Amino acid sequence: MRMIRLIAWREYMENVKTKGFWVGIMIFPLIFTAMYFLQTTLSNTTPTRYYILIDQSGQYEQAVATAISRSHQQRVLQEFVNYLLDNRKESDLELTAASASTAADQLIDSVDDDEVAALDEWLESGGLDFALTMASPYLVEDIQPFEQPSNQFIAATIPPEVDITASPADIALALKPYLSGDKQITADGESGTLFALILIPENVNQDITRPNTMAQPPQQRAGIQYWAKNLTDSRLPDAIIRSINSEIRNREYIELGVDNQVVRNVQRTRMPLSQLDPTADEGEEAVSLADTFRQLAPIGFVYLMLISLMQNVQYLLSNTIEEKSNRIIEVLLASVTASELMMGKLLGIGMSGLTTIAVWLLSFYLFVTLYDSNETELISQILEIVLSSELIPWFVFYYFAGYALYSGIFLAIGSLCNTLKEAQAMMMPMILIQIVPVAMMAFVVLDPNNPIVRAMSWFPLFTPYLMMNRAAADPPMVDVIGTTIVLILSIIFVLWLSGKVFKAGVLRTGQPPRLVELYRMIRSHD
Repeated sequence: MRMIRLIAWREYMENVKTKGFWVGIMIFPLIFTAMYFLQTTLSNTTPTRYYILIDQSGQYEQAVATAISRSHQQRVLQEFVNYLLDNRKESDLELTAASASTAADQLIDSVDDDEVAALDEWLESGGLDFALTMASPYLVEDIQPFEQPSNQFIAATIPPEVDITASPADIALALKPYLSGDKQITADGESGTLFALILIPENVNQDITRPNTMAQPPQQRAGIQYWAKNLTDSRLPDAIIRSINSEIRNREYIELGVDNQVVRNVQRTRMPLSQLDPTADEGEEAVSLADTFRQLAPIGFVYLMLISLMQNVQYLLSNTIEEKSNRIIEVLLASVTASELMMGKLLGIGMSGLTTIAVWLLSFYLFVTLYDSNETELISQILEIVLSSELIPWFVFYYFAGYALYSGIFLAIGSLCNTLKEAQAMMMPMILIQIVPVAMMAFVVLDPNNPIVRAMSWFPLFTPYLMMNRAAADPPMVDVIGTTIVLILSIIFVLWLSGKVFKAGVLRTGQPPRLVELYRMIRSHD
């Protein structure tokens, strides 16, 4: 046992002393931090979009203007809610369904529950000026005044060479150089690329579809024509078509003698839905947002397990091959047995893996602690909820079980190979096997007790990932106990078999053996 402990300590120190080890550890939190700030920066620096509206029908120009105005007010509303969360006197960000008492809390809850209804109330009550007046008693003193986000979509001046009375095809042809960026458009004295052309033909109403009418074959330029080079940003066309369809329906109501305001009020009438957990204690059945995060938390644990295990077994594989190619193993085997060397390597690299997870958690904790914002405060509370749940023992068990299972296999592969190039072909099937349960994560969360998922959970190489993924859904006890027994027996068998392979192959040179040769080698070392 003493020799195993010494080898484990040597393997651990050999790893943690290298710069590559710490670079490999720190690159993950650095990438996470960079992605967080990059996403925040990109969301706050969306460029101004210039558009041209040509309404030959003369009926929908106001509807388009309303759509763009509502889109801007929606951004103002969301930014204002974030402003309240960051600056209210008693910021209560608990992830529960507790009712709010202040006007600021009511507005925040309205946005969380129904953003469309909240936007209507926001506009009808006076918008930002009214909201600032109502929220001012609940905001801390000496804060920066609220800054509205700039308008994202701005109407551009129609170029003089464009004849708006021409056919839609001619208008689109004349504006294509502006849409492609070959020519610059002007708006409010500034120039830029034309982002979109909204072209409403004179006879556009002929393309309106109504119930109980025979559907017509789709035409290439039917209805409103939206010309844009950027096909991924659908916010403007979606807002426009919603507003125009609303305008069309309002006109239909008037023609039918229906009060559209009454219809609008009816459409905003809704019934709440209470989600209740039948397994919870009496009086605590209500499902909170915290419970939802607990259900989704296993996905994060599975990702953490996969990344850490892959990194650890790679260290184990590369260290074994390096020592074998440099003849260091021959020196070590002069003092210890092959079994002691193998177990020492497993324990040493395992401690390196624990160091990796500890550094990641510490980095994450420092990030949410030092960078004080509404998002990080929410993340820290989510983290607190997850860490206080019953998922931690599951993660600890399946992490160590997965490491013992996969490290034994990769250590055996390393003992048979002389170079990393030789090992890549042999380790690829094991990597693909780990990808299968990870690729199923979203499906497993939705249906954790599906018969296929339950059956796959009994396959030892899938068990750590799938059972961790099912942990929050209280899987049947027969699955928990049965898969655990099978997993433990598989670990014992794999480590026993890996020990024989390691003993037979660690001093071997030349090409990796075939299966028949490997079987003979193991039999000869019995």
